[in-house]
Amino acid sequence: MSPIEPSLAVQTVEIALRELIRRVLGPNWSESRGAPDLERLKEKQEEDRKRRDGAIVSDDLLAYTELYSLTQLVEKNWENFKPVFGDSARTKVFLGILADFRNPVAHSRQLLPFERELLSGAAGQLRNQVSLFLSRGDGPHRYYPSIESVTDSFGHVAGSDYDADRYHTGTRLNVGDRLSFHCMATDPRGRDITWRLGVGASTEQEEVSSVTGVPAELIWEVEERHVGEKRWVRISVAHAGRFHRRGDFDDERFLTYNVNPPLGE
Repeated sequence: MSPIEPSLAVQTVEIALRELIRRVLGPNWSESRGAPDLERLKEKQEEDRKRRDGAIVSDDLLAYTELYSLTQLVEKNWENFKPVFGDSARTKVFLGILADFRNPVAHSRQLLPFERELLSGAAGQLRNQVSLFLSRGDGPHRYYPSIESVTDSFGHVAGSDYDADRYHTGTRLNVGDRLSFHCMATDPRGRDITWRLGVGASTEQEEVSSVTGVPAELIWEVEERHVGEKRWVRISVAHAGRFHRRGDFDDERFLTYNVNPPLGE
């Protein structure tokens, strides 16, 4: 398997750590040792609201934390997270690798091939440990694939339920645009995973792309029939077996866009 893109390696670990912190520290995570300044997170939330042109943004302040703050929460509350990661020294090494490369990645500086491999490996190890912990017990994660993240080529992260306003990107597309979606998932039984991308409005959906494997990239080539406001993209995943969590698929994510009519129309 080839290494995932450096920016996505960091982003997928941040997503996994946020989910883990919600599970381990609960709704009062902001009162835990090492928690970031809530006022600063509220400022970032307000900046996001202004930048997204009136779209509804997340009301979960944990969504605005970055790798450093997430790492601090884990390290300062290690006894809570020890069942997840086991060895403290090794975990600090993996988190340190991500921290070392985060700034170069954020500023679009190219990494050497061995650095990309190192970053991808550290990210994969942390994500797998989180996934294994979250799948303990007799819940659906033990039997079916789960989507870890879906990120479009603008950096928008897809939501886990259909809400045309809540997951509205605020992005306006034009006919002829080519939008890519980077997808990560885990399956507890190591089966082949197939991804499908559908585009729709209201309850109508058209499947426009599918691919098998992890990580995966799905492509939406915007055409005239997609013109309109609040056109949603649904990305679903299904394993190769007979039984699925939800009918014929196992998990799904959503994003919403506006598609401009061609000039002169």
